[in-house]
Amino acid sequence: MKYSGTMDPVTGATLTAALGPLAKPRPTTAEGPNPRTLDERQGDALAELLDLTLRADVLPEHGGEAVALTVTVDYDDLAEQAGAATLDNGVHLPADQVRQLACSAGILPIVLGSRSQPLNVGRRSRLFTSGIRRALVARDHGCAFPGCTRPPKHCDAHHVQHWADGGDTSLDNGVLLCRHHHTLIHRSGWDVTIEHGMPVFYPPAWLDPERRPRRNQLHTAA
Repeated sequence: MKYSGTMDPVTGATLTAALGPLAKPRPTTAEGPNPRTLDERQGDALAELLDLTLRADVLPEHGGEAVALTVTVDYDDLAEQAGAATLDNGVHLPADQVRQLACSAGILPIVLGSRSQPLNVGRRSRLFTSGIRRALVARDHGCAFPGCTRPPKHCDAHHVQHWADGGDTSLDNGVLLCRHHHTLIHRSGWDVTIEHGMPVFYPPAWLDPERRPRRNQLHTAA
């Protein structure tokens, strides 16, 4: 989507101040140099700012519920990473992006009949509870990707084995990842596992033919 608008000086200065730290060139981490342009960095910063705002739990309710992004997808498509989901504004979203959103989403199962009429609506369940997230914060201290310094409040809880593939929602199947590295794990050749209770990352073969394991030593040292 493309947006444009005019702000009063104070609002504009506030937005600029909020985006500035998030739009800085990303330090080179284990995935190699980052080629993002200024426009791309500012767009990513705005997306991250929205994520941080939604996590603050201070937004007004809409229709009796907290502000939320609604994504509708067939379970089989989600599990097979095929097809597309539909946002509440009618825009289609690829299944791989939905899997990323589903890592920390609230899931509401609906059973449909042959004419797509709702037959049964289950109870909403949140995948990573506040207790499990606190445990992830205590273990990872922030984004666990090698070389990343993002703090816990900037991170999503990621399923090492996706729940649609049978992975459970537990400390041993979760890892904290910032928005950038969460996207990288879902859409690149990077793999993450939990070994001896700690997250370990394996780079794609094009980056390291031997695929040697890596960890984030910055948070470990802290």
